[in-house]
Amino acid sequence: MVQPGVRQGSDGSAPHPARSTPEGDASPGHAPAAGRGAATGAAPSRLRWVGDAAVLFGLAGVAITQPVLDLFGRNPTFFVAGHYTTSQIILFAALTALVPATVVFVATTVPGLVVPRLAPALHGIGVVVFVTLFGLLLSQSVRLDEVVYVVPVVLAMAVAVALAERRWRLARQFLAYLAIGNLAFVVLFLTSSPTAELIGSSAAAGQEGTVEVPPLAGPVVVVVFDEFPVTSIMRSDGTINDTRYPNLARLADGTTWFRNAASESRTTFVSTPSILTGVRADDDDLPVLEEHPRNLFSLFGDRYPVNRFELVTDMCPEDVCDPPPPQPLRQLFDDASVVYRHRVLPPDLRDDLPPVDTAWGDFGEAVARTPIDMADASTPPTTRSRDPMAALEDIPDEDRGRGGQAAAFRRQAGLIDAEPSINFTHVALPHHPYLLTPWGDGLLPVTRLPDGVSHGANKLPATDDPAYDFMFRQLYPLQAMQIGALDSLVGEMIDHLEATGAWDDALVVVTSDHGIDMTAPGFTRREDDTNTDELFRIPLFIKAPGQAQGRVDDAPASTVDILPSMMDLLDVETDWELEGHSLFDGSQPTIDRHVTSDLEDAFAVAAAHEAQFPRGEDWVALAAVGEGEDLVGTPADRHRVGDASPLAWSLEHGDDLDDLSLADDRVPYIMDGTVTGSVDRPPELVVGVNGTLAGTIGGYLPADGGWHFTGYIAPFFEDGRNEVVAYQVERIGGAVVLHPVGD
Repeated sequence: MVQPGVRQGSDGSAPHPARSTPEGDASPGHAPAAGRGAATGAAPSRLRWVGDAAVLFGLAGVAITQPVLDLFGRNPTFFVAGHYTTSQIILFAALTALVPATVVFVATTVPGLVVPRLAPALHGIGVVVFVTLFGLLLSQSVRLDEVVYVVPVVLAMAVAVALAERRWRLARQFLAYLAIGNLAFVVLFLTSSPTAELIGSSAAAGQEGTVEVPPLAGPVVVVVFDEFPVTSIMRSDGTINDTRYPNLARLADGTTWFRNAASESRTTFVSTPSILTGVRADDDDLPVLEEHPRNLFSLFGDRYPVNRFELVTDMCPEDVCDPPPPQPLRQLFDDASVVYRHRVLPPDLRDDLPPVDTAWGDFGEAVARTPIDMADASTPPTTRSRDPMAALEDIPDEDRGRGGQAAAFRRQAGLIDAEPSINFTHVALPHHPYLLTPWGDGLLPVTRLPDGVSHGANKLPATDDPAYDFMFRQLYPLQAMQIGALDSLVGEMIDHLEATGAWDDALVVVTSDHGIDMTAPGFTRREDDTNTDELFRIPLFIKAPGQAQGRVDDAPASTVDILPSMMDLLDVETDWELEGHSLFDGSQPTIDRHVTSDLEDAFAVAAAHEAQFPRGEDWVALAAVGEGEDLVGTPADRHRVGDASPLAWSLEHGDDLDDLSLADDRVPYIMDGTVTGSVDRPPELVVGVNGTLAGTIGGYLPADGGWHFTGYIAPFFEDGRNEVVAYQVERIGGAVVLHPVGD
């Protein structure tokens, strides 16, 4: 009689212990033979579950943990600008490693307890899930982007791995050992990545050095704008275009305008600390107090009240400024999820994802707020040099977006009075996307440009497309209007300081962190040196206490010279070692800049922009481009109206013009829509707004059933109903005939 647990030999020999079935194998690396175990309906053993869990955790490590922690480990500024705590960073790493594998393990194991014969198949599905994600990562690494190729290749690989894991012991054992790697990725993130520098860091103490600050007579005001090239406000003769920017010209009339000023970096997280410290920041430095303990805020300490709006940096000591609250951990995972999906999905499957190269964190919410919210086209969060402004999710909702940044500027300016105080404001203006105007109206962005390159709300076709030149030329007017909005803010600030009696005794600095390339084809380009004058040359206005007359100083100046100049003007004595020098004491710079000392290069850039818009300096002249540029600004009834054009057009958001509020609605200074008709390519059209020819439309790109157009329109809109008519232009001798285009 055979005892339980033993099996008699086939030759009738003594019984020997029964070998466990593959389904109950105690070894995580022992794979079952095909079909065995499931046929018996036996439930998997606990040790089998351990093996399954190890396989899933190992695969989750290479598919999710490694790419996510590597990405965020190389971008500590993301956590800095979000003010995430040490515990949040550690918890983020731990949950990234544990949660995905745990969820898949539970989802594939629990049903197997109810129906044991499904257990192997369910586990195989879990393997397929993680191998698919890993395969998508690989496909993006080798630039295999077409969905029609990616999907079958990746799925075939995933199924093959799942079958190998089920049938071959060595395959299963190898995958199980990957679980060690999952843990290793977390350890490396927390100990060896650049982000590890944030863990357990604390504010540097005792680094103030020797500082003697005489009593201040009035407030210290430092304003840092963002992505603001000085060449965009200059005429070709080097003067400020006071027609478009009267308040910046007014600022120059009461300050020293360092016309030859330049930034120390293309990126905000490097250039802004340089402004605050007088020392060149390094690309590997974090924009935090721990790495820049000697700065504007620590210079004055708690001697005077501090009002600050730090957009990217976090450099004010906690005993001087209340630290901002950290973002919730949920927001960190939301952003990580969006970034990860951008990393693994082929381009065709990313269309519905929030952009990560145009939003400054809080990516999902950014979609709902587009197009009036912040966006940035700096390097996406895939490199160590990622601009940390992408972590702006820590600012309150009311400060988000271009309108929110303008409101934040007004709020900060309103805090200043005649009493001594330290005031620092860094806002993302006139940083693209360009959505503001000098008149307080929002812009409707370009909504659809097939096969184009997107830069936030503003999009461009490929550089070899015939439409490129026409459309690129629109970016300058858009930037000009947003600078016009900034100009209005500067005027409001000066008015406030004068009204409160603060202006005379105030030390005022107005500058920018860096510029932007506005010369085709380089919009937002920062990776080369083909247009350093727009990338690095910035406005710099400094008003000394008591200064009443403006002057222009063309001596080479740098952002690292700002703090030393402030110390000089305020008679501050310190033993700090600074790389910059005072621009007021006759000393000479000791460091080289990214641009030449010759201002003729800057004037040449300004002249090139002038040449694009030869019809004048006002806002109407910026709309005078293309074949009908000579007609823009003239009354439509000055010209003869002929027969109807054979073309037809449809205007996106055209219904908005039936009852428009200039104060509350977004005004379509950028028009876009579709032109149809039996033509190979439509001619450029002029657009009349309320009886005045206000701009041209063109930049045609093929669209369904016609041609997609775009065009910048001058400010002839009115409250209420607006009459908008497109005309095809015919020139007969010296006469112009306008042919109305049908709806």
